[in-house]
Amino acid sequence: MNGRIKELYKTQILTNAKDETYFAELPSATHVLEAYNPMCGDKYTLYLEIEGEEIRNASFQGYGCAISRASTSILIKNILGKTLTELPPLIDQFMEIVNENSDQSPESISDDKELLAFAGTREYPERKKCASLSWDEITTIL
Repeated sequence: MNGRIKELYKTQILTNAKDETYFAELPSATHVLEAYNPMCGDKYTLYLEIEGEEIRNASFQGYGCAISRASTSILIKNILGKTLTELPPLIDQFMEIVNENSDQSPESISDDKELLAFAGTREYPERKKCASLSWDEITTIL
């Protein structure tokens, strides 16, 4: 892990794990998804308000490690205002960033520092599921 990725891993994950901006139940949700990792107990409820093809509002509640919580918060932040057809490239990009077998450097995949922070999981494959938990679940609506 290069120095920049290591620093992003520390700062972005800690910052976003503490961010309460999107941590709430969403009564107007049209879709409620359950992201659960039985191996470690991380569990999040994702609330999405979708009108037509657009994600008008989104939030989450639940519990888990700093990596899964930060990742879920960043996911919600990144999907707000997007259409359902805009999600697959974003999800694919994130999954490639955390893919320890990727032949691409994380920096060649994205310049988004919040997404790049999760490239650190390449060196800790057991943490990949923590990072990708909610991202995997969001694909169930596509």
